[in-house]
Amino acid sequence: MIGEIMGISNANLIVTNATWGETINPLADALAKDGKRYWVEVDVCPLSALELPNDARQRAALREFSDWDDVKDTRALRLIAANPYAPEALEQFEALIMALKLRKDRLKYAALDDDTALAFSEIVRFVGIDQVTPREILTPTSPGSSVELSKLISESTEANELCIVLEEIEEAGGVAKRLLAAGQRVIRMPIFGRTKHNPDVLKLSDAPNFILVNDPYALSVAVQGLKRLAADLTEIVWVGNSALLQAMVKRDAPESTWLEVPDLRHDVILERVSKF
Repeated sequence: MIGEIMGISNANLIVTNATWGETINPLADALAKDGKRYWVEVDVCPLSALELPNDARQRAALREFSDWDDVKDTRALRLIAANPYAPEALEQFEALIMALKLRKDRLKYAALDDDTALAFSEIVRFVGIDQVTPREILTPTSPGSSVELSKLISESTEANELCIVLEEIEEAGGVAKRLLAAGQRVIRMPIFGRTKHNPDVLKLSDAPNFILVNDPYALSVAVQGLKRLAADLTEIVWVGNSALLQAMVKRDAPESTWLEVPDLRHDVILERVSKF
């Protein structure tokens, strides 16, 4: 095995969650602080750093929004978090927040999974856009399923409803493309970009190795890094709660194992890892 864990631990948990600039990811920080209580060594290893688009891109996104939707319009607006990091990006996009506040009485919401919906609800309330609860945010039964989410939105849409899909700059756009194919009015709004980190920073241990992933990019990069390290993938356990990521593991690293967690609270993750 590669690397060595200091002290006694029953498991090594590598946390790949992206950071915003030089900040620490809150979930990664909570896992690192509480890991030893569960005899889990936590290695915080972000595989990317996130950032808002530059000013020109932000202005272009807002102009497109204004072109499609006037403040005095009466048609519904569906705000869709098509990426786990979309709510965090929205929190920092002040001009978009102001534009949405002016339209708050027409807003509806959707997200790729329940954890993203929870974050979406908290941030929308925190920045003063709306008092939406997680239960009011449309989510698919299968976490991460863009196919199911697009279908649910299309089935519940109002006449001439405009869908604003909050996504990553380089995202494939699964939700947006399916909504467009179904005849919906859609604005693709890339509200954050990503600086990639070297996957060779992954450190494995002699203890069982678990890798927490919460977005497709992190999973793809981690798999590539492990293969470059010639790691034994049969000894790797991926941790997450997305059906999409589980399917990706089955496709890209079929020798490894998937550990499903009901949600991404730090205590739930540590409990499941410690008892696996």
